[in-house]
Amino acid sequence: MLRSVRFLPSALVLLTIRLAAAQAQTVSAAATHRPALVRLGLGSSLNGSGDYGVTKLHVEYAPEFGRHLRLGSRLALLSGSELYEFGRGYTAPQSYRAVNVEQEAYWLPFGVNKAVEFSVGVGAFGGYGSQKGVTGGGLRFIDANGTPQPEPVLDYVALRERGFHIGYLASLNLDVALNQERTWRVGGRVALQHGTRAITLPGAQLVFSRAL
Repeated sequence: MLRSVRFLPSALVLLTIRLAAAQAQTVSAAATHRPALVRLGLGSSLNGSGDYGVTKLHVEYAPEFGRHLRLGSRLALLSGSELYEFGRGYTAPQSYRAVNVEQEAYWLPFGVNKAVEFSVGVGAFGGYGSQKGVTGGGLRFIDANGTPQPEPVLDYVALRERGFHIGYLASLNLDVALNQERTWRVGGRVALQHGTRAITLPGAQLVFSRAL
């Protein structure tokens, strides 16, 4: 019994040292851990010529670099259609489809992995798109001989374009943590894209994030 009592202080000291070492390792791991975010965004943008709204869906991988920087690699799908109105109930179909690869650097002035993250992003994009629409035309009320017609005739030139495009973009982003561990987030982004057509296209998306 006396021998056990003598060994008790040594055992307590050894246990304290081990606990302190384990805690130091945990703190060190937490300090160096830089969780990446996987983001899913859904919202709206404009078609390539800026004539009408389309739906934009994107998936993004955004790891941390230091205390104030994220790098986002994003795959975006854009799709939408709208009728071109000539009047008197006459319309022509328009549609736009595109796939973009977007790369963006985010600066977070208040730091990463906060309960509320605010960031300013700049980057570039490239992709491939196809567009169908109208380049000109209207309702014709007389025939080729100049004779009036009882009903107007729709006469227009169809537009069909497809090809690659590139450009640059800028965005404002806000994410709010949904749990104490900050693994789930919800937020939004507003962005401006300026591409091959020399047209600035605004857009906004609701974004859900999961930290890995």
